[in-house]
Amino acid sequence: MNEVIVNNEFFQLLLQHQGPLHAYVLSLVGNTTDARDLLQDINQCLLEKRDTFTPDSNFLAWSRKVAFYKIQSYWRDKHRNRLLFDDELLNSMSETIDSLPDLYNEQIEALKSCINHLPADKQTMMQQRYGQFMPLKQIADYWGKSEKAISVMLLRIRLRLQDCIQKTLSARPRI
Repeated sequence: MNEVIVNNEFFQLLLQHQGPLHAYVLSLVGNTTDARDLLQDINQCLLEKRDTFTPDSNFLAWSRKVAFYKIQSYWRDKHRNRLLFDDELLNSMSETIDSLPDLYNEQIEALKSCINHLPADKQTMMQQRYGQFMPLKQIADYWGKSEKAISVMLLRIRLRLQDCIQKTLSARPRI
């Protein structure tokens, strides 16, 4: 029973850190498809190594370290005949990423805040489209508008959110 609780907590941490971990992998790999495939391998490796993780420690730092070794292997395998990234450069890039503020989480928090400042009808429309994945036709029927009108409204909401996120992030002090 105790192992189930530990595993459940581990899985929750793994799920919670997928976004930042994917951003880390993508920043070192540069190719979305390869990063997605590599992230699956990294997740499998993290699950296999879960017994080495110390609870109440920094899960993201631990998972990035595991990912770093997988990424090193990726570059070695991908370019056996010609070395594009040597270990020193890859290590330097990884350290730079680790030293940056956690921009991903800041962006998510800014997005949540900006969504909360939208009028209720705009929040509902965003939830329908991006939370429930409703087709434009169904949303248009719900609001009594054309699909084109809904599409334009969603574009304006996204632009408004993008502007709000940029203003929110630029207003925060940088360390």
